[in-house]
Amino acid sequence: MALLPAVLLLGGCKPKNRVSVIVITLDTVRADHLSVYGYPRRTTPFLERLAKESVTFNNAYTPIPHTVPAHTSLFTSRYPSDHKLLYNDWKLKDWKLPLLTDALEHQGYQTGAVIASQVLSSSCGLSHGFQFYQDKNFEQPLTVVKKKKKISHAYVQRRAVEVLKWAERWLNDLDRERPFFLWLHFYDAHRPYDFPPELTPAFALDDEFKGYLEKNHYLMPESYADANTYDNELLYLDQNLEKLFGYLKDQGLLAKSLIIVTADHGEGLGQHNLYNHGLYLYEEQVRIPLLIRFADGYKAGTRVDAAVSLIDIAPTILDYLQLKDKMEPRGSSMLGLIAGTAQELRPCQFFERRWYEPKERVKGRKAGARCGDWKVIWADEETNELYDLSADPFELSNIREGQPKKFRELEAEVKGYLELVKFFSVEKQAVPKKVQKELKALGYTQ
Repeated sequence: MALLPAVLLLGGCKPKNRVSVIVITLDTVRADHLSVYGYPRRTTPFLERLAKESVTFNNAYTPIPHTVPAHTSLFTSRYPSDHKLLYNDWKLKDWKLPLLTDALEHQGYQTGAVIASQVLSSSCGLSHGFQFYQDKNFEQPLTVVKKKKKISHAYVQRRAVEVLKWAERWLNDLDRERPFFLWLHFYDAHRPYDFPPELTPAFALDDEFKGYLEKNHYLMPESYADANTYDNELLYLDQNLEKLFGYLKDQGLLAKSLIIVTADHGEGLGQHNLYNHGLYLYEEQVRIPLLIRFADGYKAGTRVDAAVSLIDIAPTILDYLQLKDKMEPRGSSMLGLIAGTAQELRPCQFFERRWYEPKERVKGRKAGARCGDWKVIWADEETNELYDLSADPFELSNIREGQPKKFRELEAEVKGYLELVKFFSVEKQAVPKKVQKELKALGYTQ
């Protein structure tokens, strides 16, 4: 992979008092199952408290509901078809611009990452610029049940408690006179679930929860037990985040760090007849949490309604640190929204999905946009869709035929996006069988 040499990055000043940066990504975490966003179950009591110290974005979106492509968009500040990585088993190839990590490393930051799943191993290309990238040494074997009979074991993911161990080990060895950038990836909310057997789940699959799922159009009763486990995994994640922040406070690092908590994508959980993610572009798959805690408590407790994207995180970090770079981002700094000097970053938030072959459950390519309360989903081989989210938040009634003018207006926005990112020029990558086998162990079928 050809990356721009660090000497071509602008800047070079390395002040000792520059704040550190921690980016936390919660894999497969949809915003509306977190109590910090109003979910009736207390799945995230710690994040509720953290929100009082942070800026919380109510309408944050991923540009693609797939793990590796979404994280690549975060670190490049580019849309998926820009960086041409649409599948979890593809690689970031021939990328000539610096990643966020490159920009920070060049400024003297110590850079480290702890990855909780083999899907984000260094082979995907995101390890560039990281001096430490822990994507191996998975301690806990994952038990996978196949066809209700066969059981296999694989070391392909790690629980949150193990992510914390590696993070603390790295942080303990740092030069405390220099700032650091740390990326922590948590995978507990992704199937196959690996809830610690020694813990007692806090939530039960009772009639009240079943009633909530039915009322909110979760259409797969056979998966209600999994949806309940999902909530328990969220609470487990939340508890480990509390431990992480406690450690940072004890070490004197909390007051010196910019901390961002977000996710790569959501999860179907049975809505629109899909438990997993990646097939569709509905809200449960593309709307994600986003909290930013500033080192100095800036705008603590603020809620921002304006829509934002994962591609806006890197520009926000660099803007806050007052660093120049040559990333050439598609995203924009969110500081204006936070300060109240800007109303929106762009008229529409865009997203796309990977391609699907004719033999698969869905076919062809899709892209979409949320423009205010309107949502459009364009497809080259399936039905185009239009929703008024203010009247239909669950996206149950496709009103494309009844609103032809609005559909044409938003379709033009999506087609402009497709042209901008050269959507149809992306070439498919060959994937080694070993990589396909590893992803299958993690529950991926592509």
